[in-house]
Order: sequence, then C-alpha cells, then structure tokens
Amino acid sequence: MQNLQNWLGEISIGRALDLGAGDGEIALWLSRQGFQVDAVERDSLVFKRLQKASVGSDVVPHMTDLTEFPMTPATYNLIITQAVLHFLRPTQLWPLADRLVDALVPGGILLAEVFTTDDPGYSTLRQTNTLEIEPNTFEAPSPIGIIHYFAPGELRRIFAPLEILEYEETRRADPQSADGFHAGAYLLARRPQTTMIGR
Repeated sequence: MQNLQNWLGEISIGRALDLGAGDGEIALWLSRQGFQVDAVERDSLVFKRLQKASVGSDVVPHMTDLTEFPMTPATYNLIITQAVLHFLRPTQLWPLADRLVDALVPGGILLAEVFTTDDPGYSTLRQTNTLEIEPNTFEAPSPIGIIHYFAPGELRRIFAPLEILEYEETRRADPQSADGFHAGAYLLARRPQTTMIGR
C-alpha cells in the first residue's frame, strides 16, 4: 500500500474498485481517504468479515466472482487488483483487462500485483507434474481452483493500453514461504485521456 500512498495526490478522489477485497483492509483505508469503494470478494466466509467491517463506511461489499462483476465504462478513479489476477486463466485475463481499462475514467489509476514464473511455487508445480491447463496455469486445491504464474513482461502486456507509471518484477522475502521468498510483478498505470480498447 506504500506505493499507492505515494501516488494518492495524483488520483482524483471519487469512486474506487477493489477486486479480491478480502476482509476490506485496503477498501476501508480508501474509504477513509474519501473514496466511495466497491469491494468485490467471492469467498463467503471472508465476505462476512468484509460486510461487518464495512458498516458505517463508504464501502459497498459485493459477493461475486470478479469476472462477473458488472463494470460501467469510465466509472472508477482507482482500481485495485492486488494478489487476485493470478487466480484467473489467461483466456479470462485478457478480456477482464480490457474491461478494467474501460472502467477507468480518463486519468484513472490501476494497481496490480501478481505472482510470476520466478516464484518457487511455479517450480514446485512443474516438478510435481501438476496438470497445466493453460500456459503457466495449473490446477490448485479448492477453493482457489487454479493459479496462473505471469511470464516476464506479461502483466505489462495485458495492460498495454495504459500509461505505465511504475513497474517491477522482483523477489520479496517471505518467512512463511518454504523457500523464504515469493516472486511477483507490480504495476501502477494510468488511463490516458484517449485510450483505444480492444486487441
């Protein structure tokens, strides 16, 4: 969230969309900054915590899959997709990315974080011959269903219509990981005043 705080002054306060909102930590923080937030979470148990935490705030919880959430064009000043896009197949990612770009107002900001093929989890799935259902996409235990590891530069490519403000592919220490780290890509990008949508 530190990266987002650094850019907050560049974002017009208005509506925000938090996909994979979890228990609402980011959504509630955005609400305190003055945003009206649509918080999308599909896990019913987590959603109950989100609902409870959102009472009295400008956060509106939605229990649905992020691919099914309706998005009106040019609605959101800010869209957060933190640690959620890697639970989609590539065939779902590209259409969703177009919808997300379209849902941003001109000048709106999108933040995304995903796992990459440099993550130790990717090597483990390769070594255990886990079923690969699409490129770099594997079956995962319920309730996750699938996990997709982004290839180098892939996150940039699916959001190519946006102006990239920050982009990084890196390893980050994680004491809870058996290998001591996770690897991911981080993107913060802005919709230009005129944007061509579609591939």
